[in-house]
This record gives sequence, C-alpha cells and structure tokens, in this order.
Amino acid sequence: MAKLSHQTFKPNKNEKTECFCALCRSPRVIRYSRRLMVRHYFQILTLGFVFTAATYSWFAWNGVAALPIIWIIFESTHKSLYRKDLKCPFCGFDPTWYKKDVKLARRKVEEFLKQNPESPVMHRGRQSKENSQSLRQ
Repeated sequence: MAKLSHQTFKPNKNEKTECFCALCRSPRVIRYSRRLMVRHYFQILTLGFVFTAATYSWFAWNGVAALPIIWIIFESTHKSLYRKDLKCPFCGFDPTWYKKDVKLARRKVEEFLKQNPESPVMHRGRQSKENSQSLRQ
C-alpha cells in the first residue's frame, strides 16, 4: 500500500469549492472563500504602506490610519463577491436568504424563475411532468 504524504491533502493555491445546489442539484463551483486568506492580508498591508508612502508629504505617518479603511473596503468587497457567488445561477437559490427567512427565500426563487423562464430548472420540471404523465398512460 502506498504511503500518503501530507502534501496530498495540502490545499491548492487557486482552490475552488465544488458542490451542488441544495434546491436544483446543479453542479456548482464557488471561487471565493468565506474569509480572507493570508495573501489578502499581505495585499492590504502592502496597499496601506504604499498609500502612506505616497501621501507622506501631506499626512506624515498619519497616513497609516488609512489601513483600517482599506481593510474594511477589502473585507466588504470580498464578502459581496462571495455572496454573489453563492447564489445559484440556474434556480436563484441563495443559502444566506434561506438561513435568515425560509419564506422570503422561497419567494425570491419563485421570482427568479418567473423572470427566467428559459432556466434549465424549468425545463427539468416540464420533462419530469411529461415523463410521469407518459408512465401513467
């Protein structure tokens, strides 16, 4: 039996989460993580120091105070990209809405399907109804 090294389970740099939609069972790929990674913090620090160096003649070392603002912008942008990525493009199901309010999440899915009648979910539903009717006859 081959011995597995710890590198076998090391996450990939550009790792993407593969999953299925909880409602329509369509295969999904989620590109963004829920939290910031180490490289994001490095980018925040680098941008903060570049901003401080660029504005040193006006603010001196007070330019470092922009670091929390840059962090907030980074964090909110990353969270919004993650939230946008969570929503299923086929049925409109959003797990964050489902976690907050089930009735509202259901209403949003119904609105999405009314606005997108060409959605593959709608076609699957029609095919299954046709198949069940043909089996009854």
